[in-house]
Amino acid sequence: MAGGKLSPRQKMINMMYLVLTALLALNVSQEVLNAFHLVNEGLQTSNGSLGEKNAGIYKMFAKQMDQNPEKAKDFNNKAQQAKKISADLNALLEQYKVEIIKQAKGIDPETDDIVERDNIDVATRMFVEEGAGVKRGRELQQKILDARKNFLALVDEKDRANFKISIDGETPKKKGEEGAKWEYLTFSHVPTTAAVTILSKFQNDVVSSEGAVVEYLIKKIGETDFKFDALAAKIISPSSYIMQGQAYKADIFLAAFNSTQQPEVFLGSLGGFKRNPDGTYDKVDSQNPLPGGYSEGGMLKAEGGMGKLEQGGGSVGERKYGGIIRVKNPVGGYTFYPFEGSYQVAAKAVVVSPTKMNVLYIGVDNPMKISVPGVGQNDISASLQGSGTLTKNADGTYTANVSGVGKCNVAVSAKIEGKVQTMGTEEFRIKRIPDPIPSLGGKLFGGNTQPGTIKAQSGLVALLKDFDFDARFNVVSFQMVYSTKGEIFKAEAQGPLLNANMKAFLDRAKPKDIIFIDEIKVVGPDKQPRKLGQIAFTII
Repeated sequence: MAGGKLSPRQKMINMMYLVLTALLALNVSQEVLNAFHLVNEGLQTSNGSLGEKNAGIYKMFAKQMDQNPEKAKDFNNKAQQAKKISADLNALLEQYKVEIIKQAKGIDPETDDIVERDNIDVATRMFVEEGAGVKRGRELQQKILDARKNFLALVDEKDRANFKISIDGETPKKKGEEGAKWEYLTFSHVPTTAAVTILSKFQNDVVSSEGAVVEYLIKKIGETDFKFDALAAKIISPSSYIMQGQAYKADIFLAAFNSTQQPEVFLGSLGGFKRNPDGTYDKVDSQNPLPGGYSEGGMLKAEGGMGKLEQGGGSVGERKYGGIIRVKNPVGGYTFYPFEGSYQVAAKAVVVSPTKMNVLYIGVDNPMKISVPGVGQNDISASLQGSGTLTKNADGTYTANVSGVGKCNVAVSAKIEGKVQTMGTEEFRIKRIPDPIPSLGGKLFGGNTQPGTIKAQSGLVALLKDFDFDARFNVVSFQMVYSTKGEIFKAEAQGPLLNANMKAFLDRAKPKDIIFIDEIKVVGPDKQPRKLGQIAFTII
């Protein structure tokens, strides 16, 4: 309004303009309020997921404390501090949310939203008004700032500059409102539903920041390991089960070894080495080149940082072996790491195993691995005896295709020393692919549903849950029944998509209405039509 002397008429016009402007400012659209409600629900879901993730990390800390309390103690203490920082601030924010909702007359059970969700006075009174309000608002800002500071204090100083956490209580900078206080910019004349959403957002920030800190701390436990302080001998063998006449082969290497130093591996007796209850051995430091019972001539050949062991497979039975790995210490002397292992020498056998499960399914490719110990894939052949075929692939695997429910056999033969020998057969069951589960849009499987959620779907999808094969079912037809206030309406569709009548039903849907989808017919890879069960939705 301009300055200077004004007529009574102009003063009245200006006053009416001010009143109109105030009314417009108070008229927050229902769409905006609905959006805040949806965002708040999403934040609460996210907070629950973050909390479960953090709980998993705390279980990892508990395990570390059981296994190595001295190494994990300091990091676990810091993690517990982060947990308390998060819990304290989260509890305060939850308290304020409850108080806001209470002052706005609680939750409407029909809409599941705040009764006075557009009330702009509650948050202003609680956090902005002079006196108790502004004091509470500034205390909340300080607690958020303190939480951020305390979280970062748990991070090593060298990592702090680049460590990112989302919790922050710095005063936002809004154009035209320079100098305004945090509590004013955050809560002044904010509808109650928006204020609750803001507090949920702060809860999300604090739980997310807690997770970032404890995840950082659990990783730091591993970084404190001295690389060669807990070395152990390891044995890797292509197989511990061999056939008569074959040679047993294994790689023996030192885990976390120095790649510039080849290990010195000796076979011999483990006498004199103390075995611990957990199966490990005490390290033995010695100034002598080798302990008693070992000689330089007994050292195995080493390549690529691994000792190479090769022993013959004579008579059938278990074969045990052991020895030591010798490491020269930088400060002088040697450290010896004992190892032991065993392998089985067995008679000829055949192994046939489906790669996904112990049955074969009609209409899909059933991948299989067929092997004979000690025989290369080029010397193995197999056939399917029953209703189906078995095809050998270029990589040596097999694909079975079957057509009738029942049983079949896979017969295997192998060329050994130039002669083809029958190795045996295995029996398999043949089944139809399980029925899929009908769903609306691949997301909704029945039950209580919001109107907006069900309206967003465009068709019916038949899903195969917990089925390992790549198989799809196509929807051929279905029926929709819409029940509202005692009236029943029906519509039928060919194919998976909702037709115009069905979409009209969904557009009309309101709380307490019921929508049924039945007479669902589908066709799968076996080309046989199937009828699926009904799904029902209650609009809430």
